[in-house]
Amino acid sequence: MRGRGAGFAFRGRVFWVSSILSFLLLSFFAAPNTPAQRRDHLTKEEVELIRDVQEVDGRMEIFVRAIDRRLIAISGTSGLDKDQLKRLEKEKEKWGELPEGTRSQLLSDIDKILDEAIDKLEDVSERDAKNELFAYAVYVLADYAKVLTGKLEALRDNSADPRDIAVLNSSIGQCGDIIEASSKVERPEPKTKKKKEKN
Repeated sequence: MRGRGAGFAFRGRVFWVSSILSFLLLSFFAAPNTPAQRRDHLTKEEVELIRDVQEVDGRMEIFVRAIDRRLIAISGTSGLDKDQLKRLEKEKEKWGELPEGTRSQLLSDIDKILDEAIDKLEDVSERDAKNELFAYAVYVLADYAKVLTGKLEALRDNSADPRDIAVLNSSIGQCGDIIEASSKVERPEPKTKKKKEKN
């Protein structure tokens, strides 16, 4: 049992059989000792954004958007509406171009981003249990995980590569962990945005 209250943990439960099978598949198909294939799951711009944001809920929003950008990179921009395209263009200055990589690499990025986001939340729950932003951060990730699960399942259903299926199963399992853990945390009241006073 870790951190914030009885029963609160993201990874404290027995893994599903599907998660074990996913891990075995990943281990079986993983290439042996290939340093040249090492890849950062976040771009340098995303790393900078995370460093610049100290609030844990703000960091979760960055992780969420980073995953969204990889889903766009996988599916392409043709299905985006005008507002979504405008947002991508506006983001370039801070976020850079959409992340590059093969489908498998981008799916792996998503799995690792989810893993890092969970680690950050667990760290806050252990080190700063009274942080008033913790609950907001949990629900930023949990609400997104509910939407993301369906998207990942659709990608898995259309995948033929067993390595991709294994990674997707891992990500879906992590979404389940996040949603389950959020049930142990009371949903906070919506934030009220304060208007900046004009001098």
